[in-house]
Amino acid sequence: MDSAKKINIATIAASHGVNSFYIFFLIPILPIIAEDFGLNYVEVGLIASVYAFANGVFQLPISFLGDYFGRWRTVLVISLLVQAVPVFLYGLAPSYGVFLAFVFFSGLGCSAYHPPSISLITREMPDRRGFIMGIFAGGGDVGSILTPVIVGWITVYLASWRLAAHWALLPGVIMALLVWRRFEDISRDDRPMKQAARATLSALARNRSLMLLVLLSTFRITGFRGLMVFLPLLLAQNFGFGTQSVGWALSSYFIVGTVMTVIIGRWSDKGSKTMYITVMTFLCGLALASISAATTTAGVLAAILAVGVLLTPVPSLVLAVGTELVEERQRASAIGLVYAVNEGASTISPLIGGLVAEAVSLQFSFLFYAFLFGASTLIAIVLHRVAKSHTPPAAEGST
Repeated sequence: MDSAKKINIATIAASHGVNSFYIFFLIPILPIIAEDFGLNYVEVGLIASVYAFANGVFQLPISFLGDYFGRWRTVLVISLLVQAVPVFLYGLAPSYGVFLAFVFFSGLGCSAYHPPSISLITREMPDRRGFIMGIFAGGGDVGSILTPVIVGWITVYLASWRLAAHWALLPGVIMALLVWRRFEDISRDDRPMKQAARATLSALARNRSLMLLVLLSTFRITGFRGLMVFLPLLLAQNFGFGTQSVGWALSSYFIVGTVMTVIIGRWSDKGSKTMYITVMTFLCGLALASISAATTTAGVLAAILAVGVLLTPVPSLVLAVGTELVEERQRASAIGLVYAVNEGASTISPLIGGLVAEAVSLQFSFLFYAFLFGASTLIAIVLHRVAKSHTPPAAEGST
């Protein structure tokens, strides 16, 4: 692999870290924000639901337009900037309602990130997608690892989560400039837009393996969304963790997950990605269920680390499988479809989790997330069987 490809891969992986920074920016400081605005569990869950809705509703149209016009670089740059500016504005929100509006716009920016970034990075090494997606996911996980610690430290140092939000503008602006410099947009689709849209949607809808992958991933992300919202509250309220301690716990989760993501990504290129997905999703459901039964700090931390090991590698495997199931010109649209359905469905997860926490207990709500992973496992079994008979599209450059 030449140096230009290495730099391009590193750039997209780093941009994924910045994307994760904005996704997880609120997680370590949710207890403080909840206290600042006087929120209950349902209102805290609504923050994640609004973000997920904005992240999902525009995924498919934006990704199709990126495919059609060939503007992957442009869409990616806009995504990074539109994520960054609303996070800066979090610190100026005078009320919970205004804060939710800023959350919506940041989620809207995130909706445009994954389709173009995955399309760009998989072009660099199309014959090693499992490994490349492991690197891509690892970049995102580095952002996930650093974000809780950095945000928690800055918030404590500045004695204000609002001031910490102002500093969050910088990573998005810097990364947008780097992406613009390293990449070029590609040629557009020559077909009329209506014809291209009809052909793309028809091809995606007829792809049975892709539809199963979308469904599997939807249950997975729905469980993950609830986990990330209520885990900080569980640690703070049930186990007495402070803001920085919550940050370190979440960072530990992502550290072990990052290591496993790269390892599993390399292994999966030599084996069955769908089998890896099936086994790891099943075991993750068991680990999630154990969180609801944990009674000691050591027990809950062990369960959290187990979830990190088993869950974090799965998204990169899902995306690697997704890119293998479609032609290059439909790749961003396929990834956009996965994320659109995922985020749309995961909108309700934090709300349901909040209702369960209010009605029973916060810890009991983690059984609901374990149930979602059980459903995902059943779909993964079917996908594994169907994928064996799927004929992959011709590789780039083939005739």
